[in-house]
Amino acid sequence: MNVRRLVATTAAAAAALLVTAGAAEAQPFSPPANNWCPGQALPFPMIRWDMNTCHTWYTVPSGKGNVKMVALNGDALDSWIYADGPAPVFTPAPPPPGPPPGTPFCSPRGALIIIPPICDEIGVDWLPGSLNH
Repeated sequence: MNVRRLVATTAAAAAALLVTAGAAEAQPFSPPANNWCPGQALPFPMIRWDMNTCHTWYTVPSGKGNVKMVALNGDALDSWIYADGPAPVFTPAPPPPGPPPGTPFCSPRGALIIIPPICDEIGVDWLPGSLNH
């Protein structure tokens, strides 16, 4: 096979993977809906809402809810329950940053696929702040 053709095919496949991965990253989503009606146990004991009507509610990040919540001592809490409104829509957090430039790829010991080099054999130390440092 022609080397140029092989390189071009590999580059095209890599570009297609990057485009596909980029398109799947920031898809907005809604949390699942939950329902509560009078006579059922409260989903959380600290909720204070109208006990005479049914509610459709969603779990949202703390402080983003619209349902009053109180601690056992009566202090107000940041609400994580959003009820009786349209489903909230969230955008996922961006992916974590990769390793800094110039960081060698090191296969972990016990990996199913052995890809040299294994860092401790070539004298590369783990990055400061990593789990293995």
